[in-house]
Order: sequence, then C-alpha cells, then structure tokens
Amino acid sequence: MKSLKRVVALVLAFALAFNILSGSDIKSNAVKLSAKTVTVNVGDTVKITLKGAKKKVKWSLSNKKASFKSKSKKKCAVIAKKPGNVKLIAKVGKKKYITRITIVSESTNVTEDIPSSESDSTEIKATENDEVYKNTEALDSGTTQVPSAGTTQNPASGTTEAISDGTTQMPGAGTTEKPNQNTEATTTTVPPTTASGSTTEVIVNGTTESAGDYSLEKAHKGQATFYDRASTGAANLDSYEEKYLTTAMYEGDYLNNMAGAYLEVTDKDGDVVRVMVTDILPYAEGKSGNLDLSRKAFKSIEPEVTGRMNISWRIIALPTDEPISYVFKPTSTKWWAEVQVRNHRYPIKSLEYLDKTTGKYKSLERKSYNYFAAPNGMGEGPYTFRVTDIYGRQLIDENIAINTNEKEIKGKANFPYISVAY
Repeated sequence: MKSLKRVVALVLAFALAFNILSGSDIKSNAVKLSAKTVTVNVGDTVKITLKGAKKKVKWSLSNKKASFKSKSKKKCAVIAKKPGNVKLIAKVGKKKYITRITIVSESTNVTEDIPSSESDSTEIKATENDEVYKNTEALDSGTTQVPSAGTTQNPASGTTEAISDGTTQMPGAGTTEKPNQNTEATTTTVPPTTASGSTTEVIVNGTTESAGDYSLEKAHKGQATFYDRASTGAANLDSYEEKYLTTAMYEGDYLNNMAGAYLEVTDKDGDVVRVMVTDILPYAEGKSGNLDLSRKAFKSIEPEVTGRMNISWRIIALPTDEPISYVFKPTSTKWWAEVQVRNHRYPIKSLEYLDKTTGKYKSLERKSYNYFAAPNGMGEGPYTFRVTDIYGRQLIDENIAINTNEKEIKGKANFPYISVAY
C-alpha cells in the first residue's frame, strides 16, 4: 500500500510540474501584436508585427481610411489615408488580434502673421536646422528662434511648408507692446523646452521629450466604477458631455494637471472607451489609477451589473480640429480675474499672461476647479496669454479681452498631434 501511495504521489508531482512548465511555455509563446494602439498622421506608414503565431495569418482592415502597403506571415505595413479610426485585424485560426489605429490630419505650427514694427516688437530669427528646434532662448530674453521666415514648421512630421508672408514677429522682453488692433486673437507656437528627470520619453519636433509619469507612452493601472453626476463636475467642463464621454479621476492624479485630459481606457478583455476628465474622485474613495466613469462610458465596455472592473488607461490626443479656447469667470475685472483654458489636445501644465509694465510673463495659479487665478488682476486688457502643455510646447494668443458672458473665446491654434506607437 505504501509503495502504491509513493507511485501516485510521484505521478501527481510529475503532472503538476508538467503543467507549470507547459503554462510557462504557452505564456512565453503567446500570440500578440507589437502594438495595441497607434496614433499617426495622414500619409504615415504603420508597421505592426505579430509575435508567436505558428498558424497562417489573415490580415484585414475595418474600413478604407487606411490601406495595406505590404503584408506577410509575421508583419504588415499600413498607410494612413483619411482622418478617423480603423482596426487592423490579424486572424489566426478562429482568434482575432486587433490594433486600433487613430489617424489625425497634419497640423502646422505658425497660423497667423503678427503685425511687426522695428521699434515695438522683436523679430523671430531663423534656426540653423529646419528639422529640429535648436539654440532656442527663453521668450523672456527677447529673442526666440523658430523656422526661417517664409516657412512654417510641421512639428508632427518635421517638414517645412511655405507661408504667404516672409516675416513673422511677436513681442519679447525689453520691448514695448502695442495692443493688437485686430478683433480676433493671434497665435504663435513656441518650440518645446527639453524636460529633465524623465521616466518615459517620446520624440517631439525631433527632440527627446518627457511628461514624466503622465507621458503618452505611460500606461496606468487601476479600477473603474461608474456614477451619475448630480452637480457641476470639478473641472467645470460639463458642456463637453454633449460631445465626449466623461470620467472622474482619482484626486492624486487629477491634481497633476489632468483636468480636461483625454484618456483611452481599456478593460481586461481589451475593450476600449475614450473619455474626458471632467470631475474628481476624492482621495477617500479611491487610489492612484482609479477612475469613476460616467454610467454611459462604463456600459459601453462592461455590463452595468459588474459595478467595478480592472482597467488600464493612458493619455491620448483630444480629437479636435478646433483651436484652444478661453473662458473668463463672469465676475472677472482688471483688478481680479480667473480664466480657464479649454479644448486643448494635451493636458495643460501652465498659463501665463504678459505683464505690459515689465514685458515679462507671469504665471497664474491653477485651482482645483480648473481655472487659473489672478487675485490681483492682470491690469488693462486685452491680454497676451502663453499656454504650455505637459511636453513644454507653447501657444501664444494675443488680443484676448475679458468676456463676462462665459462664452468661449477661440485662440488661433492647438497643440500639434504627437505620433506615438505603444
């Protein structure tokens, strides 16, 4: 009997060891695509590789917004043709593997020529290299270098296109600014400043850039619940619910400039929903990485009865072709003001205004309710604002006057799209 027990024990031990080794081998040889999500410009080529497949692979696209440049058993190349979303599908046997491709239109850098005067403004000098911004001084020093006059830089592709006027100018420190007499705001984009202490990096304008823990390539893990908003969302962006699905974000994440950020949320089954951050999930009700989705957003990827699910999320570009915009608190005056930046493709790091008495930019304090405050006012308007995103890229809007009816005042541009393969 004892001998039989030993034999049975050995057989069971062998079977257990075999299963463990087999499971490890299966996991190491799991079939998967080299990217689950890709954002590219129209005209770009995306190369995707299928790893671990031993059977025949059938490649297909969900629509005609992209087409195949080439395809083989293990990889394919897809050309982006029209703005929109398309699924790249790799079918192995009865199983499908999907890469979601977001195609965006290319965006130019300088969109408006600013009237110039030899005595009243500082001319923007040309760089030595059209492809990468180099030797760029801070705006407050009086001279900022951008691509040569008569051209406009496309940050997404590094290409240069002609513009109608050979001169583009904007005010610098140490000069006297005259208010722009046009009724519309004018915008100039300023090249990014290289970030330090980076954790995850992407290439922006040919230069290595990082947004730290909130870089576009950084995936955050947590849990998602859902709720029905009963009052104004913390970010004061309720009007955007008409266009986008929304979410509340854990307070510790939200306070890192995430108000108005656009997220791609993925559940354990690979289902995806995209949402705008419009509210706060208090510290006491969650932890880092957690989201409280709107009921509609939750139900789009998970049955409502589930109540809670494991997710991962990352920041992506807000899919808009409109410029950034500004909204003033209705009680704003030259002695006290609060202003909000809206419709930004990427999260906003800071907002500054140009002090006309010193010729230098002054930072405005960001409040948790997503307004930038000037408790002592900004003086006589109209104002020149400098907006910086999480990658250090900047937009400058001039001739922005206080508007107390809470209507959005449009700038002239938005931050260019960044192509990232995850």
